[in-house]
Amino acid sequence: MKKIVCALLVALMTLSVFAACAEQKKSTGAAQQNTNGGAVQTAAQTASDSNLDEWGRELVESSVPADKKFDGGTVNFVVDSSKAWELIVDSLNGDLINDAIYNRNLKVEADLGVTVNFITSPGSADTSFASNVSRVVLSGTGDYDLIAGYAYFLTSVVRNWCYANLKDVEDGSSLDLSKPWWNQFYVSEATLNNQIYTVTGDLSVSSNSYAGCIFFNKRLADEHLSAWGGAAGLYKLVEDGEWTFDKFTEICKDVYNDADADGVKSEGDFYAFADSWRGPIPSDAFQYGMDARITRKGDDGVPYLDYNSVRMADVMSKLHAFNNDSAGVFYASSHYNNGSIDTVILNKFINGSLVFYAEVLASAGSFGDMTDDFGLLPMPKYNKEQDKYYTSQSDGYAAFAVAADVLDERADKCDMVGTTLEKLCEESYRSVAPNFFETVMKYRYLRTDADNQKDIKMYDIILSGNNFNFGLIYSSMLDNISFGCRYMIGRDNSADIASFWGSREATVTARFENLIEELMED
Repeated sequence: MKKIVCALLVALMTLSVFAACAEQKKSTGAAQQNTNGGAVQTAAQTASDSNLDEWGRELVESSVPADKKFDGGTVNFVVDSSKAWELIVDSLNGDLINDAIYNRNLKVEADLGVTVNFITSPGSADTSFASNVSRVVLSGTGDYDLIAGYAYFLTSVVRNWCYANLKDVEDGSSLDLSKPWWNQFYVSEATLNNQIYTVTGDLSVSSNSYAGCIFFNKRLADEHLSAWGGAAGLYKLVEDGEWTFDKFTEICKDVYNDADADGVKSEGDFYAFADSWRGPIPSDAFQYGMDARITRKGDDGVPYLDYNSVRMADVMSKLHAFNNDSAGVFYASSHYNNGSIDTVILNKFINGSLVFYAEVLASAGSFGDMTDDFGLLPMPKYNKEQDKYYTSQSDGYAAFAVAADVLDERADKCDMVGTTLEKLCEESYRSVAPNFFETVMKYRYLRTDADNQKDIKMYDIILSGNNFNFGLIYSSMLDNISFGCRYMIGRDNSADIASFWGSREATVTARFENLIEELMED
């Protein structure tokens, strides 16, 4: 209540990618037949064990009692318009994901006896949506119950205390953040002093589909990377725990051909790798792949700033040298945030003049015209001793919150709101996520023939390390400190982390300490 009183006083990837995915699905009947009759059937056969579901996953009991009903109550769910495609579907249209979302919403309403009233509000890559939500919630009108927004900016108003503590919502409803449909990396990192105000999970298709990864051209790998065993050798490096950034640099370093014969490195040449380093992918994904974090948690569970660390400095040095000392890397600081260069790089990969391409998982939807087969790899580790493969995500994924007054002025609604959020995420885990990831990503984009089963394993490795970090979750409140890698490596072509941190240390530290202090208050 103290916080409520205080408060009262005071792209990269876009919907077009998924539209392209959907359009491709409509035109690939043979592939869809293979999906439903081949790979999915195999998973179902595996699931003949009574402890497994139809996708071969361990059965997880619902936290929502089967007889729990709310007799026609309405849950008002305000959604950032840029995230509406993940939540709001008006009718069936034959598209796999569209129909799964539509049926999920109907099932939740029928099972709980509620009406989910979706409300769209303008939103994009800025704080406008979160600020509007904060204003409406704190006005006391009770217009919003659930909130879905652009994750990076949704947290920007947490200290306005316009969101309910989800631990309190758990106490008053069937919400259960320990269930696997909630991303446990996020839950662990965002929880402090038994408080968590935003969350993500399978209700957000983008929370996983925006995860960073490395695609590679299998034909080119076999032709140009024979010293490392070609495509099969790349998979083996991952499986043996030896897919490190140093190894990736060694592989890429000399894979270059002056294809346009102009005597200089240019767009028309053949390379191992290219990127504009324009944003969170691949910048953050390489950084977090090497487990260089903004914050870490101490033995007491409280986060501390770890940005100006030896590891972070070494990671920036590795990335800088990779760009500047490798003939096989196409890079210039003028490429930073250059949309035309992004298109050039994508087309080079599709057309077979680039071996590796680092992007989000969902970008597989852009490879429809690619004639070569492509494979999938996790982001490289810092060294062989690193415990597992990690990645981060493009920060435009959807995250969720509950309006603060659901716990106070409208506490009688808490059970219905929390339970509806839980049920929506649970049913996404049981139907939407499997159809998108298991079917669309694994068994259509990555094909079903035996030679491609390695990619399914890689896909699972990537998602199992889809990490979230307290400092990244709250970066919009911390002077955008997560932009460091893209600024240094992409924009400034520099590894001078001492100067970068030195110009921001006072501001970031003060804001971080204030955030921790307020979250630690009871």
